[in-house]
Amino acid sequence: MLQPGLIVCHTTAECLGAIDTPKSFAGDHQFLHLNCQVAGRFDGQVGNRALDYSQGDVTLGYSAGESFLIRHSHDFQNLTVMVSPDALYGLAGEEVEPLIGRERGEEADFFVRHAGQCRKTMRSAMSIANLMKDIPQHRLLLHAATLDFLHWHLSAFQTCRGCDVLSPRVCRQLDGAKELLLQDLSDPPTIAKLARAVGMNECKLKICFKKRFGTTIYALFQEERMKKAKRLLQDYNVTETAMLLGYSNVSHFSTAFLKQFGCLPSRVRQFAGAPTR
Repeated sequence: MLQPGLIVCHTTAECLGAIDTPKSFAGDHQFLHLNCQVAGRFDGQVGNRALDYSQGDVTLGYSAGESFLIRHSHDFQNLTVMVSPDALYGLAGEEVEPLIGRERGEEADFFVRHAGQCRKTMRSAMSIANLMKDIPQHRLLLHAATLDFLHWHLSAFQTCRGCDVLSPRVCRQLDGAKELLLQDLSDPPTIAKLARAVGMNECKLKICFKKRFGTTIYALFQEERMKKAKRLLQDYNVTETAMLLGYSNVSHFSTAFLKQFGCLPSRVRQFAGAPTR
């Protein structure tokens, strides 16, 4: 607990113990739950509502006391900020009313809303998870990081147009497209190939991909490609790294790297203490 009405919780598969086998958990009626799934998969049932989320998904919910039947993967991790309605109003003001579907002081019914994926929320969640390992040394930093998480989490919903439009089936198709996209970072598949592989048309794939992952197909590929480049530069020179990642022109690789990280790949090689060429 960081302050009255504000609790942060990093939950792992070991904590819940529902790996591949459904397990029932009681809900509460005191807190809104602002979730970001840090890793793994999660599915469950509450009443007639099916839940199906994976890494990066941002959700907002209120249980009103209902029980949950859940199951998760062995690598499941979730970051939750539990905040009472009064505390949330105190921190964020009345602009949160549309998000929680009621005015201050009104009773709420069960709801779960899904904003897809938000990279800034994910980064904030991972920062909190890391800080929680060192409590109580970094308690003030943890409090500040939690407020940062609240901001990006709520922003994900404010920019979301028609939350929950992506069905569990579409989410699985998009996850499959992402996996195929990043399978070989030296040879990007065409959007047409991705669409055929997951059974979607190209237009829908592009629109839904950006909604779920918060970026375009090409931008995500390039970001992951440059991250791999940064790792490869610890062992290979600039030319070798460019070739390993499918670049026929080293200058094109250097330009892409500069755009991603703000420095040339030769600079990374210098820090690695090796020849740059």
